[in-house]
Amino acid sequence: MKIALAIATVFLALLWTGFIGLSAALASWVAGQGVDLQGGLQTIAQWPLPPWIALWTDAGTAEAVRATIVWSVEMLAAVMPWITPLLDWVAPLLWVIWAFGMVGLVVLAAVGLLLIGRMRKRATIARTRYAD
Repeated sequence: MKIALAIATVFLALLWTGFIGLSAALASWVAGQGVDLQGGLQTIAQWPLPPWIALWTDAGTAEAVRATIVWSVEMLAAVMPWITPLLDWVAPLLWVIWAFGMVGLVVLAAVGLLLIGRMRKRATIARTRYAD
């Protein structure tokens, strides 16, 4: 039981670390793009809809999604001068969040190990009591 808890803890720690690592790398890349990101998003908003989308959705829904993307890009362009300096803080903030998550995971694992130890101790006491 303790080994299963330890394996699950290690698996969750690796999963959490990988997620934060990828998120921090993406945040660093976005921060490095700066103004180029805005131009790229505007280019994406101007792409024509592929014909196979008509098989899955009607034209009105596709155009509504496209209008939402264009509106989002315009809103992002309005706040981009304020967001760009803040993007440099995202990756370090993600690693702080990672640290809090790891502390929480280790605390939960320690409590789990403590409870497993107590359950085993109670089981041995109960076995010796009823064996007599």
